[in-house]
Amino acid sequence: MKTLVIHPEDISTRFLSVIYEKTGWTIVRNSISKSRIKTLIKEHDRIIMLGHGTELGLLDIKNKRYIIDSTLVYLLREKECICIWCNADIFVKKYSLNGFYTGMIISEISEAVDNCVMTNNEHLLYSNILFAACIRDAINFSDFNNDGKMNALDIFTYAYSKYTSFENSVIYFNRNNLFYV
Repeated sequence: MKTLVIHPEDISTRFLSVIYEKTGWTIVRNSISKSRIKTLIKEHDRIIMLGHGTELGLLDIKNKRYIIDSTLVYLLREKECICIWCNADIFVKKYSLNGFYTGMIISEISEAVDNCVMTNNEHLLYSNILFAACIRDAINFSDFNNDGKMNALDIFTYAYSKYTSFENSVIYFNRNNLFYV
């Protein structure tokens, strides 16, 4: 399965790079044109989109634009998608995409404050590290069980079962914002 990872440069989401390190997948970290993104999406079976975003798509914070938005939906509908950004659930549902996706995910103290989740830097760091490792392992688990094809339910089930902590309010909040279709 040819996999494309779109993860715009941003120090606050660097922890997500664990998901695709040492995979041999095509990785886009720097700003590229929409036409190049379209070409890459067409050439790949699975598209993994990581970082900050809104219900309008995946943001390229550095260049102040959406790198994934409604103009690419017609291509994404034909792909297996993993959408990990805040409010990706709204984007996925609105455009009827398939795959594993997140709602609001807390990865920074300001997001915890905005969502009234009490935490500290230690718990937040632990959550981020565990989240990325669980998603990486869930993708590998799904690939192994499905002969290289992604199964969004497998990814959800695996990640949900492993990304857990009775003491970490960020993990509790984030687990409730993992979805698949």
